[in-house]
Amino acid sequence: MSQSKEMLDAIMRAIELEKETFDFFVKAEHKTFNPAGKRIFKWLAKIEEQHYIKLTELYNSLHEGGRWVFYGGSTFELVPAGEDEQRVKLDTDDIEALRIAEKIEQRGMVFYEELIAKTSDQDGKVMLEVLRNEEIEHLRVIREKLQQLEG
Repeated sequence: MSQSKEMLDAIMRAIELEKETFDFFVKAEHKTFNPAGKRIFKWLAKIEEQHYIKLTELYNSLHEGGRWVFYGGSTFELVPAGEDEQRVKLDTDDIEALRIAEKIEQRGMVFYEELIAKTSDQDGKVMLEVLRNEEIEHLRVIREKLQQLEG
């Protein structure tokens, strides 16, 4: 039994959001010369790319057979800060990029919460909860870095 058009549309929107977020983080990584900014934006981009790939797999599986796919979470660890990060300050553009990233991650978290509420399939709920929890972790890392930078 295939999933409802509403759920497929919601998954497609999630795919679009992950792509937009990935693009933003890649641009932010390339724009900054600061090692801390590059490190964080690169990590965030890798995870968003993984979300995009997994959600695309999910969309295809739901569309073709109505089956949810397993997602155990991200395998990308945030690389520890290097010594060079202690000597360099992020400039205003990088702080603004982190503020934008914070809003993006909040939006993603809310979106996954809405999908969880609409999903009756237990496997689907588990997968979406893992995605939501990763957005929460991204938000924590971003807020921690903003707090360090803004005093």
